[in-house]
Amino acid sequence: MSQFFLRLKRSIFLFLAIMLTVLLPPASAETFSFLGPSGGPGGSYFSDNQTGGLRVVEVRIRSGAYIDAIQFVYENKAGQRITGQMHGGNGGNLSVFALEPGEYLTRITGKHGNFIDSFQIVTSKGRSKGWGGTGGAARYTYTAPPGSSIHGLFGRCGVFLDAVGVILSTP
Repeated sequence: MSQFFLRLKRSIFLFLAIMLTVLLPPASAETFSFLGPSGGPGGSYFSDNQTGGLRVVEVRIRSGAYIDAIQFVYENKAGQRITGQMHGGNGGNLSVFALEPGEYLTRITGKHGNFIDSFQIVTSKGRSKGWGGTGGAARYTYTAPPGSSIHGLFGRCGVFLDAVGVILSTP
């Protein structure tokens, strides 16, 4: 009889271990949430990839009077760089903002009308950089709550960046 209960106990333990492995997400799983978008109604929808384990290391923006295009460059845990898609057109001047090791994006703000007129980033180290023109009747601001960071963007684009929102990552 005791052999039976020993096997039953092992079977139950194995079953529970398998179920916990299958049903519970890994402890390091990131969750993603969306804020926005703000801007005009034109353009085609875009969204950056929501892949865990990536860190934004560079922001590339093409701008003049408007934000023509925006692109994030990521780095994985192995140190490999992954270039995201350029959202928008080819106009304007290209500017690159590099994040320092351990630094992450905490806020974006700017102004918009039918297009995104201006775009400013703020980092966890208090550094900031702005692009674009002075137009736009409405302001937008997206701030990552404590424990989160801005991981990517979504919105609409065509020749210009028409609308923008943020994808937040929470470890």
